[in-house]
Amino acid sequence: MIVTDEGITVYPARFAGDRWRAVWYEPDGTRRQCQAVSEERLAVRLEPVTERLAADAPNMLRTGAELIAHYLSAERLPVGRQWSRKHADTQRDLCARHLRPVIGTLTCQDIRVADMQAAVNAAPTAGEGKRVRAMISALVNAGIAGGYLASARLKDVHWQANGRDVREPRSQVAGESVRYVDPDEIPAAGDVARLGQAIGPHRWLCELMVNFAAYTGLRWGELVALTVHRIDQELRQVAVDWKVIEVRGHVYIEPPKGRKRRRTIYPCETPAGYPLAQMIAIRVAWVRQEQAAGRNPEGIMFPTPTGKYWRSSNFNRRVLKAAFLAAGWRDGAARWTWHSLRHVFCTTALSTWKLDVSDVSRLAGHSNTRVTFEMYVGSVAGALERARQATGSPER
Repeated sequence: MIVTDEGITVYPARFAGDRWRAVWYEPDGTRRQCQAVSEERLAVRLEPVTERLAADAPNMLRTGAELIAHYLSAERLPVGRQWSRKHADTQRDLCARHLRPVIGTLTCQDIRVADMQAAVNAAPTAGEGKRVRAMISALVNAGIAGGYLASARLKDVHWQANGRDVREPRSQVAGESVRYVDPDEIPAAGDVARLGQAIGPHRWLCELMVNFAAYTGLRWGELVALTVHRIDQELRQVAVDWKVIEVRGHVYIEPPKGRKRRRTIYPCETPAGYPLAQMIAIRVAWVRQEQAAGRNPEGIMFPTPTGKYWRSSNFNRRVLKAAFLAAGWRDGAARWTWHSLRHVFCTTALSTWKLDVSDVSRLAGHSNTRVTFEMYVGSVAGALERARQATGSPER
């Protein structure tokens, strides 16, 4: 009788023609055994058992479908770190479309890197493949922690074109972070004004939306969730406490990105001369009247014509599509989006209002000041200026 380090008891053959046997206990206490005609064949059969026991992974005999269910389970995460509805829906969708068809029926211990690679390659585009890869990486980490998997190599995969058309990678400024927003990607004050005016003749409220978004830094969901009592006109402050999200056709109200509430400000007048504070005061008064009349019971600052929260798809179709064309936001190389207005706020606060990076980071709701610096300040401009001064002509 031989006992291995993993607790497997091996019984050699006792006579010619007898079989080699092994007995062990799974981490959950289940007694198991196997046998083979020779020591070599028994060793082959015990390889996965040894791996499983050494990893202390009690769930490696479960199916890939059970692994996916564990990954998607809300009970897996602490209460304070639950996924948002949007992220949870995205992860369920990626698992259902790309991962479950490949590993759903496999035993977790039989899942190989090639299986994960097949799941990533099933994505039709590089962008989708990147999201699938990120999902697999998180799933493997959860699987190892939950005792379903043992190898971290399962997440070492990437999307492969395999003959499909792939867009050339966009060139980047040497020395800058991948987060860096090129100035060409940020509309100027005049571009913002033209977009507002392209909407304004028919919908002055939408013109206010454009200028409000560009000079408060609110994200789309935060903007459409804003209610009148979140605006302090005396201090020109906006409390960003909620956002609107849309999941599977349903609208939900939940805390802002990262569940971090904040306050931001708006100027009396925009750089292009739009009287923002004055128009906000007019709109606040109108909202009070709408509330009293029962047309806007929630006091939404920027509601639909029926007094409800805007959906992004509806706003794009009914308002923005034509306005982008009329304002020249789709001419030539200009491909600005609604999110470009948020870039306008950050660059205006830094360059025109001369606010400190840490202040802009707090107003914009970035996770830290490094994000703000890497996106809008960068490193190259400072390096060039220091190099220019260092190599200047000596005084004569």
